[in-house]
Amino acid sequence: MYLTADKQPTEKLQTLIQEYFTGTNHTACCQFIDAIQHSSEIWEISISLLDCSLPFSARFFGAMLLHTTLNSASVPPTEKFFMIRERLLTSIVELRDSKSEGAGKISMLLKQLLKALVHLLFRTADSWDFPVSFVISHLKDSEFKVTQLPVDSAATDANNFVVCFLSILVEEFNSANLSFHARQQIKHLILKEEPLVFQIFQELMASKTNEAILASVFRCCSLWLTILSATTSATDCLNFARALYGPINRSELLFSAGLDCLINLFEEGDFGLSSGRDTTQLLDFHIQKLAGLQPLVMQLVEAHSSAVHRGFCWEEFAQNELMSKTALLLLTLTEKQMGNLWKRVLQAGEPHSAIHTLFDMFLFPLSLAGNYPLEESVSDLGVQIWFNVVDALPPICEVTQLNQSTLFIEDLQCRFLNAAFSKCRFTPDLEAFFYHWQSEQREQWYRLRSELADTFLAAYAHQQSLPFFVQLQARLRNLVDRYVMEEAFSDWQELEAIIFVFNSISDQVVHEVAHENHSTCQLASVVLSAAIRLAAYMNGGRSIFEGSTMVGLLLCSGTLVTLFRNIIPLLEPNKSLLLENDLVGFFLKCLVAASQTKGHKDVANRMASSSLKTIQSFIQELPLTLTQSERIISTLGVISAGPFPLSVNLEAQLWKCVGLLLPFCGSSISLSSLIHLRLEETKVNLECRENEQADPSSSHLSRSTKASVVTLLQPFVELFRGVSKTLNRMDDYTCDDAVDPPLPIIERAQIRESISRLLLQLVTYLTQSLTDKIGYFDPESIEMITELLKLGFSACFSSIMENPSSLHCHDSLLERTVELTSRLLNYTSDQLLPHSLELSWLVIDTLLRDPLLESRFSVGLHLLGTVLQHIDTAFTRLVVSVLDNSDPMLDFGPGLCLEHPFPPILMGLRAQDITDQVEACATFIHHVLDWQRKNKESTVEYVCKSCLLNTYESFVGDSTALFWRLSFTATFAGLCLPEWNTVDCCIHLCQRLLARLNDDNHHDVLPKVITPDFLFEIHAGLLLVLAKGALPRRLVNKYSDLYASLRIFFPDKQFALLRTLLRCTDHPSDWSTFVSRTPHHQSVTMAVQNAVLRANLSERNCFARGVTRSAAPLNTVKSAISSFTMACSTPGQ
Repeated sequence: MYLTADKQPTEKLQTLIQEYFTGTNHTACCQFIDAIQHSSEIWEISISLLDCSLPFSARFFGAMLLHTTLNSASVPPTEKFFMIRERLLTSIVELRDSKSEGAGKISMLLKQLLKALVHLLFRTADSWDFPVSFVISHLKDSEFKVTQLPVDSAATDANNFVVCFLSILVEEFNSANLSFHARQQIKHLILKEEPLVFQIFQELMASKTNEAILASVFRCCSLWLTILSATTSATDCLNFARALYGPINRSELLFSAGLDCLINLFEEGDFGLSSGRDTTQLLDFHIQKLAGLQPLVMQLVEAHSSAVHRGFCWEEFAQNELMSKTALLLLTLTEKQMGNLWKRVLQAGEPHSAIHTLFDMFLFPLSLAGNYPLEESVSDLGVQIWFNVVDALPPICEVTQLNQSTLFIEDLQCRFLNAAFSKCRFTPDLEAFFYHWQSEQREQWYRLRSELADTFLAAYAHQQSLPFFVQLQARLRNLVDRYVMEEAFSDWQELEAIIFVFNSISDQVVHEVAHENHSTCQLASVVLSAAIRLAAYMNGGRSIFEGSTMVGLLLCSGTLVTLFRNIIPLLEPNKSLLLENDLVGFFLKCLVAASQTKGHKDVANRMASSSLKTIQSFIQELPLTLTQSERIISTLGVISAGPFPLSVNLEAQLWKCVGLLLPFCGSSISLSSLIHLRLEETKVNLECRENEQADPSSSHLSRSTKASVVTLLQPFVELFRGVSKTLNRMDDYTCDDAVDPPLPIIERAQIRESISRLLLQLVTYLTQSLTDKIGYFDPESIEMITELLKLGFSACFSSIMENPSSLHCHDSLLERTVELTSRLLNYTSDQLLPHSLELSWLVIDTLLRDPLLESRFSVGLHLLGTVLQHIDTAFTRLVVSVLDNSDPMLDFGPGLCLEHPFPPILMGLRAQDITDQVEACATFIHHVLDWQRKNKESTVEYVCKSCLLNTYESFVGDSTALFWRLSFTATFAGLCLPEWNTVDCCIHLCQRLLARLNDDNHHDVLPKVITPDFLFEIHAGLLLVLAKGALPRRLVNKYSDLYASLRIFFPDKQFALLRTLLRCTDHPSDWSTFVSRTPHHQSVTMAVQNAVLRANLSERNCFARGVTRSAAPLNTVKSAISSFTMACSTPGQ
């Protein structure tokens, strides 16, 4: 069809190839390629198309076709293998000597031919002994003595072809889709000839070949280093390193390629540097040679500085790739050899030796001119380099006697810290930073700054860095003095950067002050004094947040506010400083300034966030006076009603402040007004949404106030969070002259009652809004409602006896909450929303745990029944949709009656789509199983003598064990799924259910649940899972635990059932009749027996015995499962 009688391509084939390259008749070409790849003539077609007499397009197509076919795991017949290999090698050699084609076409065709040859090697590895030397001998027509070849074009082409082959061999090996066994076999073949390959590399590097080929050698060597076997001797490594460093300085092309090679050398091959051998000579050689690269690096630094001065960006700088590679090389070296390098520093006698030069080079990525990442993009690598340097820094006790080394380390620390300090400063041109930089660039800069903060903290832990921080505290004090005297903030960048540095080390400073470290106490005293003085000055009568430096001072103030939040423990012994210097007033002034800023919203939001977080910390850690609290409330009210809307994050933090203050200022008119206004706004928004759904024509009227349920409830969630935190910490508050006393117990009860009334109003609004016509209660909204009730209940209900006057309010709240929960369940009846179940359990648990009121307990049990019915309906609907399938495995015969537990095979077909819902059901049932009354004194008639299950079954009069069977349906839904979380959760639940069934209190339920159908379905489902094989160890462990729990019940019956399912016996039994009683049982049994065909009879018997023997250790069960899964997945059994 495609070849003539003498094995030449037909005219039709050549026409189709021509159309393929011209792009005409695309559909026909695709059909042609698909047909030809499945043709029995594929190998003959490929061979014929490689004839050098054919045009370039035909030869290229033949090489591509052969490569694609071999890459798809096709293996040529043995008789064709030698023909294909010979034709490929001949075509490559002919191509090397060809002068008729252009260099570009030769390069394209050569790569395709070599790819085909390499994949031929991968698919026929058993037919090759020394593939590398075999191919190279054909390419060079000699014993690959590179140095003996004449320096002419033919030799150059030969060298180029050899390097190209070696590169493609490794590239394709790294990317090919090979089995583990094949990959190991091929790697062994390749590495057998590793000495030969690196001998070729050394000879090519030492020869006078042209730079292009030499750069290709470097790149090829870089690839080979990724699969290095690390068996080369240190002497051979040294010889190779000499050959590598020799030509690297010749040009930028060689320098770039050489850097790639060195990076892989240290990253992948490591060339013996970490192999445990004596590599002192090799490491010292690398240090000497790398230090010799410093002049090149300095030239790059100077060129970059000049480019930045001329206004170039990083992408416009011609040598940016070289600088990035140099920084990456230094980073790789510090990651692999930092400990050994520090030893060299301690041993170095001369102050300006190669090792010192190398350490100087470590600083270059952080010393570049310009702003990261706009004008340079290696500072992030510089930070990582310094982390590695500091992490391996020797303890001071090891260098105390080495004065020269001590001075070098201190100097190195200070130079790095100064470089890092320069990089953490904001650019003077804030207009460009906030309006011309891309948002991604700003985020990169902020991320770098965060990493720099970590480096300051890491460096502060070492005594050698103390001089830098002492110098920095003096600069801070001088700057504050100058600002106070001159009333000018011209150098705000330095001031902000200094405060930022002390912010970075604040945790360590607080820790050391607590342990009375003398030098740190002095440092902390000076910094604290300067910070308080600066805050007092900024809080003076004249507004500083205006003029040309307004944005800079916003940034500076935000950093200062954060510093106060981080050093609160240092303020505790000096609470009088809070009042004397009015720090709270400073925070409020910053907050107001940020909220009133029209432009630079990013800066304003950052400062407002810092101010609110600091105010929260002060309220919690340093209880304030009523006067201060009223000032805070007043300011929060002004901001909340301000002309500029707050971001979601800022509004959440504002209302958390309100919640923290509420227990102290519950009678405050301002606070009550603030909460009332927000409540009314929420009500209006909910009514607007309801009206909009009822009358779409009026939707334009509510558009301005329209907000999602999540947005509406978020402030109250944070308010309740704050109230809960304050109520939980009240016992820790202490009285002094400056702080009001804590509220007494009776006032707490009043607070809880007021919170209950607030929550009742919210629940009432939500319940009224939740009608069949409204469709905006999405999963996120239900999640927010759950969070609202969780935090609200925490603030409302106390573990101690409730105030009798609040019982009525609590009853009303719970009644409304039950109504809301029931409506949400009905609203989402078509699916199991995880947060609906979470919300339901929260309400049920609250109703059941109160020992005083029998009415609440009964309502809780009713709601539990509603939720179980909801779960039942959802699972039944799921199974009904599955049964529409015509699969014979699902044929239960005529008169089908669905009963729980539904088979795992049924559940597994659709449970993959609802894994989160299955997990939520399992979690809900876990809660029911785990529930216990915390207070044993109860007047409730339905006392939980053993567990909630007995109480519920007694309450509803269930004699069919519906809850148990429904619970096993939930477990079956997840037993056979590939999602780890779902499987883990469901197996754990199944174990819990089986363990509870084994209790004395549930023996009457046992025969209703552990039926023959139950055992058949669960064992058949598990066998179908295990027969797929390739189970990870943790899943094997989980299934082992499940079998260990299951074998408690009727182990002999289960053993007989497994033997029947696995066809281990020819004798008829009760199970033989059972597994064939319906079409469903027959088809499931047949599916199991087909799935385990690869396991022999002995392996199946061992598995059945191992997982059902009641006395077998758990390790025996694991071994039985592992052996069985391996046997089922191994071919040829």
